[in-house]
Amino acid sequence: PALSKQILSLEKELGVILFDRNTTPLTLTAAGESFIHDAKEILFKEEELKRSMQDFKSGEKGRLVIGISPFRASYFLVDVIEKLHKKYPGLQVVLKESNSTQLQKDTIEGQVDITVMNLPVDEALLEVIPLPSEQVVLAVPKKFGDAFAGSKKLSDSEYSVVDLRSCKDIPFIALGKTQELRILFDKLCITAGITPNITTEVVGITTAWSLAQAEIGATVLPLSFIQGNKLCENMMIFSLENAATVRRPAIITRKGQHISKYAKEAIELIKNR
Repeated sequence: PALSKQILSLEKELGVILFDRNTTPLTLTAAGESFIHDAKEILFKEEELKRSMQDFKSGEKGRLVIGISPFRASYFLVDVIEKLHKKYPGLQVVLKESNSTQLQKDTIEGQVDITVMNLPVDEALLEVIPLPSEQVVLAVPKKFGDAFAGSKKLSDSEYSVVDLRSCKDIPFIALGKTQELRILFDKLCITAGITPNITTEVVGITTAWSLAQAEIGATVLPLSFIQGNKLCENMMIFSLENAATVRRPAIITRKGQHISKYAKEAIELIKNR
């Protein structure tokens, strides 16, 4: 009731109707949509003013909000955060972990200082700093090694290269169907003309990696994740024979957003990691 009174008071002050009360649930009128859009912009500018003033303060603890997926956060930013804390002991780093759709929305709305996510994004609203392409690889327990007897190492590849068609009978550990890495995996399987034998479905790449090491099945993971973890003797790593087996990560910010000294430092650390 208190909120309803405030809305009615605001509508009276503005001289327009913001909500269509003939619908269930309530919907915004055209004037309401415009009001919400402009109000968000005003709040964003207010937050930007506060952020820009933080750079002129001294002796206060800073705060840096980074948008990132939970899976990438588990291996991508560890060294970056460590270096940030060494340089700025009073800095609070907040990881806002979510899926790609929400990360892009949060960045557009100015809810984060910087975001690390895969392209493509809406470059009309976002500034993009591309990062090196991220290869995905196949992690397979050695007990399934007979399927890869004919694999060969290319001159420019660290690992032997395999075609997913040779994996059609191997049990797979896969992420959930809506997750970005799973979508990429499904596309690779379609290109290879196979229906993978998915025996286990998990939420996180760390879980997928642990189950693969327990010889439950094979899984597809980012190469950078593999390189950041100890490789067990019972595991084999293969490159995949498809040019689409890369992800294109980038650092993104909202266009026109103030970039704090902490955010600038984080951007440089991420670029040079």
